[in-house]
Amino acid sequence: MKQFRGLGVAIVTPFKADGSIDYHSWEKMLKTVNDVADYVVLFGTTGESPVIALDEKKDSINFFRENLTGKTKLVVGIGGNDTKKLIKEIEQIDFAGISGVLSVCPYYNKPSQEGIFQHYKAIAEASPAPIIVYNVPGRTVINIEAHTTLRIANELKNVVALKEATNNLDQLMDILDECPDDFTVLSGDDALALSFISMGADGVISVIANAFPRAFAKMTSFALQGNIEEARKYHYALLPLMHALLKMGNPAGIKAVLTIMGRINEYFRLPLVPISSDNYKILEKEVENTIKKLSKIDSDLF
Repeated sequence: MKQFRGLGVAIVTPFKADGSIDYHSWEKMLKTVNDVADYVVLFGTTGESPVIALDEKKDSINFFRENLTGKTKLVVGIGGNDTKKLIKEIEQIDFAGISGVLSVCPYYNKPSQEGIFQHYKAIAEASPAPIIVYNVPGRTVINIEAHTTLRIANELKNVVALKEATNNLDQLMDILDECPDDFTVLSGDDALALSFISMGADGVISVIANAFPRAFAKMTSFALQGNIEEARKYHYALLPLMHALLKMGNPAGIKAVLTIMGRINEYFRLPLVPISSDNYKILEKEVENTIKKLSKIDSDLF
């Protein structure tokens, strides 16, 4: 049976003006996400994982453990480029209530494909929860090639899924064609999610679903049912905003959108900073247009 099929929300980490984590804003966000998303990914790229201390991660896991409801499960981002350090972090976390671990490909030190395999082998053996491999060469510089993904999928039983954040459709098709039947393949790019699913992928870990969880959940659900015509309605209503967010960078863009919608305050930890005032105005208009388009499709979304 495939795990992590459907919609995962790569949730932002809201901060207060003093830089501390804003749990009240998370509470507001979970009112729109709970029992809509299949799972929440805490401290992925969108959650600003590089600037989160281990103690903060533990406290945040406790918060989500207590506040997620309905079908929505918890996946935690635990990744890095020091395998030994990563295993030590895994050993210090209480995995009660954690359904999975999203672990990014090692970055900066540029491991070989064999090094990537050995890295995932080591953390798969250490983790009490199943692993989602996260391939995002636009950030890591290293691509997990199809043959390596397939080797991981076939040989490492505690690695159950792939988040493929690339636009390499040839690589995607090679993986989908040969991966085990119970291995889950997920889009890591909102704009490509419909295309990925139409080719056989199992869902998406989404950024825009922070702001429009119900709409993106419907797009994902229709696509997985094979109802591409209905899925396209939601896809194209959201697409201009997806493109705008891509230009402005993640998570800066989505945090601005959530601020516009009144769900969080637009604070960051350095080196990330808010988008420019000109870009903020662009997003204000895009959010307004997106809400209008989606309301015409389904008035119950808001």
